[in-house]
Amino acid sequence: MSQRYIGIDLGTTNSTVSVANLTVRGDIDAHTLEVAQVDESGNAITLDPTLPSVLYIDDQGHPYVGRFSKRMNGVYPQRVIKEAKRYIGDDVSWEIDGDGESIRPETVSSYVLKILKAQAEEYYGGEKIDSVVITIPANFNFQQQQATKLAGVLSGFDKEKIHMIPEPTAALIDFLNEEKKMATSARRLKLEDGKKNLMVFDLGGGTCDVSILQVGEGENGGIDIQELSISQYTELGGLDFDKKVAIELRRKLLKQIGVTPNQLKTNYDKKEILRLLENLLDFAERAKKSFSTKIENQLRTMQIDYFENKEKFNNITYREMLSSQLPKEFVTTLSITKKEYDEIIEDLLYKEKSKQGKNIEEPILNALEHSKIGKMSMEDIDAVFLVGGMTFYHTIQERIYEILGRRSKPIKSINPMFAVSRGAAIYHHQIDNINFKSSDKLQIADTEISGQEVVFTNTVPNNVYIDVIGADPVALLEKGTKLPFERIIEDRFIVTGPSNTTKVNAMQLELFTATSAKSIHTKKLKSAIVNFKKPVAVNSKLVLKVECNKEREVSVKAWLEEDETEVIDVNIGAREFTVEEIESIKAKQEKINKIK
Repeated sequence: MSQRYIGIDLGTTNSTVSVANLTVRGDIDAHTLEVAQVDESGNAITLDPTLPSVLYIDDQGHPYVGRFSKRMNGVYPQRVIKEAKRYIGDDVSWEIDGDGESIRPETVSSYVLKILKAQAEEYYGGEKIDSVVITIPANFNFQQQQATKLAGVLSGFDKEKIHMIPEPTAALIDFLNEEKKMATSARRLKLEDGKKNLMVFDLGGGTCDVSILQVGEGENGGIDIQELSISQYTELGGLDFDKKVAIELRRKLLKQIGVTPNQLKTNYDKKEILRLLENLLDFAERAKKSFSTKIENQLRTMQIDYFENKEKFNNITYREMLSSQLPKEFVTTLSITKKEYDEIIEDLLYKEKSKQGKNIEEPILNALEHSKIGKMSMEDIDAVFLVGGMTFYHTIQERIYEILGRRSKPIKSINPMFAVSRGAAIYHHQIDNINFKSSDKLQIADTEISGQEVVFTNTVPNNVYIDVIGADPVALLEKGTKLPFERIIEDRFIVTGPSNTTKVNAMQLELFTATSAKSIHTKKLKSAIVNFKKPVAVNSKLVLKVECNKEREVSVKAWLEEDETEVIDVNIGAREFTVEEIESIKAKQEKINKIK
């Protein structure tokens, strides 16, 4: 079986799958596949390159993923699970109404991956595919990354053949791959003038990811990509914009039909209220897309620049009648203008106007502040590259342009919705020809594909500390460390246990992330568990060895200082599914294929 090259963008709201193939010209061509899924009616199969990352399980236990599931979110929201990516790696689960069965984020994501995997296999004539590149936010911690990999295993990919790459880097790879096919004079990033500091701003459905990458030409026309900075993990995306608009629309609707908020709570049950909110969320999303499409069309037909003419589009209006599935008094026509929409989302655009600390400016400032070459300013940034579906909305583009000091217009991806999976597929195409060296250089082997040198320096995205009783926290991982790396930690840990206990079979290591070891702002991670092979005396000295490979996969081993032969693997928070659970999940996933 010949090698197949697959890239998957596992998104919070939508997911895509792309494939990469070598052309007769010797270029790598990547394109996004249309995914077969049940349509909104539930009665037919439709093709769409975007697969909503939504799981619906009907009252007979049949699972659905995609457009029909998203539609059912406005009808039976209690039987729908969405936004699983925001919770992956955490100890959370959901119960489907009336079923009594709990479903974890990894399981939900595995259903999405299974549909995309099946589509890639269909594209390649029914071949079974076990290898893939799945993208993740650059600032995912290692537990979130492990959980994503587990979702890949549950969907049928080989654990050893699942590769990870940061979403911003994948989008950049797609952009550079298209750029090198153009004449030098037509390229938007002039690398022949020297290295460029490129800020990749990725605003998707659920996360805002900012990376600063130094990009330059390597030997023989190759590409040098080096990470300088990664912003902190930020749960901010199109969902948050939609929610703010939906809440305002609900206030406007209630006023329009003469229902007070108290009457809403008193006269309607929770399912009806939830159904109303889900319909308003869909309205807000469609309004945003409508504004973007209409503006883009006018810009092209009028041959004008948005940044110089943005006020011309303030009065663009979106109108729609709400679903007939709602109580009849709510079935009315709502409207919103672009200006009204922008006023509602304003606090998500400006740090000084933000009420909850969630805004697109914060991760940009954080990335500049914590660069591994020292604090940077916007003047140090040569260009901003936009990716993610939310960046298609022109108000976001304008705000980024403003933050950049209006020095240069942001570079837009050819298609922000598909750039990430396309770049992942291109990366997959090259991964077997790349040798990762300790000097951080990747040398493409001599093949018919290319003789170019590629330099790709990956780093640790965030600090991870172990809390130590009566002492300062110990760094397990330090942000900015070049990969791969390993570290042995001695003389910092002793075996602990409950009071009045002399020997223990296991102990916990409390993990957290923070900007520094003594920061008051921390995020607790799941505890790491050290399971000893035999009872160990409390207060025995413990040695840890930490390894992190080029794809940011972390492993920890431990042994007693007095006995180095007893090396044990430490469970650093990964959820382990039993064989029975895995078989049960796969059996339910097969129902999706039968429905298709």
